[in-house]
Amino acid sequence: MRADASFAVPVKLWALLCVFAGVTIGGNVLLTCILTGGALLYLVLQRNFRLAASYGCFYLLLALLLYGIRFHGLHMPIFSEFYVLMFWNLSPIFLVSWDLITTPPGMLSAFLSRLRMPTSFILGLLVVFRFFPTMRTELKGVGRSMKNRGLTAAGQLLAHPVQSMEYVLVPFLLRVLQLADQLSVSAVARGAERPGVRGSYYEKRIGARDHIAAAVCAIVTASYLVLERSMA
Repeated sequence: MRADASFAVPVKLWALLCVFAGVTIGGNVLLTCILTGGALLYLVLQRNFRLAASYGCFYLLLALLLYGIRFHGLHMPIFSEFYVLMFWNLSPIFLVSWDLITTPPGMLSAFLSRLRMPTSFILGLLVVFRFFPTMRTELKGVGRSMKNRGLTAAGQLLAHPVQSMEYVLVPFLLRVLQLADQLSVSAVARGAERPGVRGSYYEKRIGARDHIAAAVCAIVTASYLVLERSMA
């Protein structure tokens, strides 16, 4: 369902460029909530409700922490004020970047192939984009396996920390090697070594909805910059 509702790759890149320009050029901490609100709306329009809701709650927590730091002198020994401010300012970039990274690889490769990018560049970029989501999935699998075997108890972890780390790293590294082999075979089977522009089942053309989304991204960023300059 999400693939049908998602915007085309050029729109995702344009949205990332807009929020990056807004965060880089603008300097008003409070007004960055405009960009973050636009990024959350951007996710909702693509039916990515789970990420929008979870990060929205996290963003509200950041707002409360900033309020406490600014007006009540709140100091936190673990999660310092610097990190609170960093996450607050960079939230729109985090949201739009994550949406781009989690785009189906077929859509990304089809777009880059139309730009006549080298095959080596396309494959390398896809591996980088899919690295963190894939590793997160594999770590969850290792964690479930350890839990089923009773290896995640607090006593086990405290009494045998090195052994517990070995229980995680060994299957995780073996799985990474298996994924690398599968990726190589999959790339060859899909004609990665074939020269020329390749088609894709996931190719998505830019429609009216995408043009509207790109225009809204530009309007939100421009409004933020104009308002920020007027208040400076």
